[in-house]
Amino acid sequence: MQDDKEQLLQILKQDEYTAYEVKKNGSLLTWLEPILQKIRSWLPHFEVSESVTDWLTIVVAILLLGIAAFAIYWFLKQIVWQKRVRSETFLPQGEVSRSYRYYWQQASELKGVGDWREGVRSVFLSFLFYMEDARLIRVEKWKTNWEYADELRGTASSLIPLFQESSLLFERVWYGKEAVTEQQFSWLYEQVARVIARKEVTGDDERAE
Repeated sequence: MQDDKEQLLQILKQDEYTAYEVKKNGSLLTWLEPILQKIRSWLPHFEVSESVTDWLTIVVAILLLGIAAFAIYWFLKQIVWQKRVRSETFLPQGEVSRSYRYYWQQASELKGVGDWREGVRSVFLSFLFYMEDARLIRVEKWKTNWEYADELRGTASSLIPLFQESSLLFERVWYGKEAVTEQQFSWLYEQVARVIARKEVTGDDERAE
């Protein structure tokens, strides 16, 4: 009897048996077994073969991956849509003005009265339309700040850090209702003033020539 047991153990250790066990434990069936058991509990009289079970495993896996991919796509689409809706709320309605000087004048006036929140908006708009005037971007209501940054990568990559910081400050103040300090406004005002001043100096030099 002992010899028979040892012989049986030796047989079960052979490749054709151990390979099946490894395949089963390492397959998708192991991961999806709880789901399949739940489905079987709903259909107690439904019997399927091993090959059909493998196919069901593949189908369920594909469905789960499809659902996950769609969820990620929908989530990203919502983020982009919300940012585009946001852009429509701070850009001027109609063609009030596309001159960066117009918004820079507003920013200077708001600075004088200490209206930091509206001042941040005016400085940011002035920066946007300055970059459009310099043909670095094209301002559109449907565009997001991500898309403006992408445009700058091909035209003026050195401005990307300032644009990202200024757009982040603007969004926190304008949409997040975060209180803005005079120090924050002054930082943004001075940084954008330096960029605009370079253009003004260049323009004066060109006119002088």
